Amino acid sequence: MFKRNPVGFVAHAALSAMVVAGLASCAASGSAPATPASAPGAATEKSASLQVVSAQFGVFGADSRGRRVLFETTQFPAITAAPYGWYIVFKTDKPTVVWREEFELPVPLEDWGPGEAMGIYTISPDRKTAVTERIVPTRVGFIANEWRYAPGDPIGAHAMRVYIDGQLVKDFRFNIEDGPGTEERPTRGTRRGPTT
Repeated sequence: MFKRNPVGFVAHAALSAMVVAGLASCAASGSAPATPASAPGAATEKSASLQVVSAQFGVFGADSRGRRVLFETTQFPAITAAPYGWYIVFKTDKPTVVWREEFELPVPLEDWGPGEAMGIYTISPDRKTAVTERIVPTRVGFIANEWRYAPGDPIGAHAMRVYIDGQLVKDFRFNIEDGPGTEERPTRGTRRGPTT
C-alpha cells in the first residue's frame, strides 16, 4: 500500500535538496512556484512566528534537464512509478518546527507496510490514516513529503492534512484514478510505500 520501506524511504535532507533543485529550476526557467496572489492552492497564513508562502501538491517528476519538479494536479492514475506529494515554503523566526502529515485513504488498509513496524509513521485505530511527524530545522525554508502508489492500493478520494507546530496549514484533497497500478498486490517483500 502507501507504505514506506528501506528501499523507498528517502531521507528528508535528500528530498529537501531535490525540492530546492526543483525550485531553483523553476526560478531558472522563469516559472517560479505560484505566489499566494496568483495561484489556487497557494497559502498565506500567519501565526505568531510562521508565514506560509506557498503550499503545492502534485506528482514529482523531472524537467528536460533532469531536475526534480512538482507537476501540480489533484487527479492522477494509479501508476506505481510516479511519486506524489507536497511541499510547503514558509518563513519563521524559529530555529526548528514540527510538521505533521495526516494521510487519509478512502477505505481502511490492513497492511500499511514496513514503515508502520519501523515507526516511520503511525496508523489510526480505524486503519485509514497514516500520521507522519518530524522536527526539522527551518534554515532551508520548506518542508516536503512524498508517497508512491503500490499495486492494490485503493483508488478514489484521498486527503493529506499538513500541520506546522500544531497549526493546520494545508488540507490537500486529491483523487487517484483507476490505472495500470490497480492490479492485485504483489507478494510480501516486493511492496513499497511513501517516501519522505
